Amino acid sequence: MGTLLQDLRYGTRMLAKSPGFTAVAILTLALGMGANTAIFSVMNTVMLRFLPVPDPERLVYLRLEGRPSGTWETGDDSQTFNLPSFEQLRNQRQVFTDLMAFAPLGVSGVTVRFGDEPAVLNGDMVSGNFFSGLGVRPARGRTFTLEDETQHTQVAVLSFAYWTRRFARDPSVLGKTLYVRGIPFTVAGVAERDFWGVEPGTRTDLWVPLQNRPDLTAWGNSAEDNRALWSGLWWSLMMVGRLRPGVTRAQALAQLTPVFQRAAYAGSIGTRDPNERPPQIYFTSARGIEGGGKDEGLMKLMAMVGLVLVIACVNVAMLLVARNTARQREFSLRMALGAGRGRLFRQLLTESLLLVAGGAALGWIFARWSSDMLARWSRLDFSVTPDGTVLFFTLAISLLAALAFGLAPLLHAVRVPPGLALKTSAATAGRDRSKVRAGQVVVALQMALCLVLLVSAGLLARTLRNLEMADLGLQTSGLLVFGVTPPQSVHSDQEAIQFFQSLTDRLRVLPGVESATLMQNRIGGGWSNNTHAIVDGVSMKGRKPSSMRWNAVGPDYFHVLETPILMGRDFTDADAATAPKVAIINQTFAKSFLPDRNPLGHAIAIQEGPKAPQYSVVGLVADSRYTSVRENPVPMAYFPHTQVEGVETMHFELRSQGNPLALLPEVRRVVHDFGPDLPLLQPMAQQEQFNQSFSQERLFARLSVFFGLLAALLVGTGLYGTLAYKVGRRTAEIGVRMALGAQRRQVLWMVLLENLYLSVAGLLVGLPLAIVGARALRSILFGVGFLDPLTIAGALGAIILVTLGASYLPARRAAKIDPMVALRYE
Repeated sequence: MGTLLQDLRYGTRMLAKSPGFTAVAILTLALGMGANTAIFSVMNTVMLRFLPVPDPERLVYLRLEGRPSGTWETGDDSQTFNLPSFEQLRNQRQVFTDLMAFAPLGVSGVTVRFGDEPAVLNGDMVSGNFFSGLGVRPARGRTFTLEDETQHTQVAVLSFAYWTRRFARDPSVLGKTLYVRGIPFTVAGVAERDFWGVEPGTRTDLWVPLQNRPDLTAWGNSAEDNRALWSGLWWSLMMVGRLRPGVTRAQALAQLTPVFQRAAYAGSIGTRDPNERPPQIYFTSARGIEGGGKDEGLMKLMAMVGLVLVIACVNVAMLLVARNTARQREFSLRMALGAGRGRLFRQLLTESLLLVAGGAALGWIFARWSSDMLARWSRLDFSVTPDGTVLFFTLAISLLAALAFGLAPLLHAVRVPPGLALKTSAATAGRDRSKVRAGQVVVALQMALCLVLLVSAGLLARTLRNLEMADLGLQTSGLLVFGVTPPQSVHSDQEAIQFFQSLTDRLRVLPGVESATLMQNRIGGGWSNNTHAIVDGVSMKGRKPSSMRWNAVGPDYFHVLETPILMGRDFTDADAATAPKVAIINQTFAKSFLPDRNPLGHAIAIQEGPKAPQYSVVGLVADSRYTSVRENPVPMAYFPHTQVEGVETMHFELRSQGNPLALLPEVRRVVHDFGPDLPLLQPMAQQEQFNQSFSQERLFARLSVFFGLLAALLVGTGLYGTLAYKVGRRTAEIGVRMALGAQRRQVLWMVLLENLYLSVAGLLVGLPLAIVGARALRSILFGVGFLDPLTIAGALGAIILVTLGASYLPARRAAKIDPMVALRYE
């Protein structure tokens, strides 16, 4: 222990004597390790972290493939089940200790009012065993019981985060009433602190028991859908189960599959098709938050930031080699005085570990700050603060870093024979060609890795630019979008139509509003209605393409969005529920299903059957983006919202000349006049709505550019330090050359060309690696190929510029060497 303390004191003094070297080494390590830790922290939350409940490794989400004909679902038929399936599977006590069901109260949240302030929250309706099955205890009050489920009790449990945010942890909130879509619920309890819910990708604010009422439905759907839930027709429930100890997933599936397949057909319409493949059930782990397809992108970011760490470690290794070489006289003297190689090795290893410890500590601080920033950039609604797993990861890469850049320099240092360094002069230094070539190989490897990062950064930056500049088929500037759900006093489609017509008339005359319309599915929001196209009574099922997307919209829809009308007309106020049914299609629809024909006058339908309403095509419009910026042109049909059943939440589009967000105060006042429980749902500029559809690409582009620039900086710094050291070691040689007639310009070019040759070698090695890396990014790219010549040429040029910039100062210093001074140099 005494020797270790002595090594630590001596190592600290030696590092303090070289503050520049120490600061650069620690900062370099901190950037590399901190960036890796931050990315891993987000990846840990999204992909690896279990739900914060007891025994989370036994929890599984239930998923399925296929669904019986004659039923319908929410838009993702791999996650939702019908009520009979849940009830039958919950009875399989030999498989599950508990099986819990849950469903959101609205796609974009649900209106909750406490006092006079309505807000949009994330709420779920859940089975009575939801909290007890998960093992979540109440922080205050109580949770639900099976009686709450069967009696559809109007009680609510708040999340700890919402209780803190809205009520400042006031315990007196228990027993008070809040209104969910205008329906009173009594606050029964508060969930424990760390529980955020189980709905994938969402932080839930409150929970209510399963409700069987027309005015509060799963997914915010119609009352008809809710009746279908209890009949088994509507597949809207998600499920999470806790496996019994000792029951494997394979055993569980073998027992559950026949039970599930029998229950799946409960309530289905018509007779079962014998050729139809029965639905299959499977499990996914309750790890992470399943955050919307971020897994693949995070893995790629992790690979990129790993390259930054490699470059950082190589830089520090080169600095250590240079520093230890300069200390060879010290090492030789200490060995001559009796210090053994092992003693010297331990001392230098201690200094290396001190550097790693400093870099890891600073990197941890950087990671804690940057991980929160990453969460905001990626719009994760979860805490990504580094936990024990991330701390272990940091310690692991710290150890690997110490071994990577510490052992090689140290082994070189302790090989110095006693007394040899005392005889070494500047004139004889630096003659070991193997060491020189090893250094050149290291620098070339750094350049190759840097090229990989720069090419990837360039491709992702161009992807982001292409997404931002994409032709959407409409004019988003000046558009304000927000959603409104009809008040609870509205009980029929006709009443909903009258409500929205009255609200639209009021919004049209607001100061600053040029025009207004509305739509069922918000464009750019990711949601869409999809069905097989039916043209002139003929189903397109079995053809390519066969399906169409559709939306229910309001009058003047295309004029408000400024989407070009190519033939026919826009919808008007005259297209009422009792008027002839009409539709408008886009170009892709016409090309796919009505090629080389005038589309006007043809009939299309949403549903099959002789009684299905037929809509006459009265207009043809240009293609425009519907779900996201990345969307490829698809057959699209538009229908008047007054002529489509199931009028629920609608989204308004208001056009103004100035900043559309300036309209919000007056809009809120008008909507409040129609009902105290009517908040604006996700009000924002329409351009921002589309921007959210590529928020992940923006995050990846920003980070990759940062990593690329950081790698270029590290390469430039390492190259500069290596060249400066080499020039210093070659002072006598350069003096001899100049004494023999070499010109300063020749010396300058000699040094520059050596590094240019080195950079060319690095680029030749890095180019194939960069192409492989770019190929791995193909699924993320938009509007640019992975072999984009402009991006590759730009990255190559950037490496050459970095090489010239890092080489110029040492080369210029070499060119200014005085031959007489150099010949006397020791």
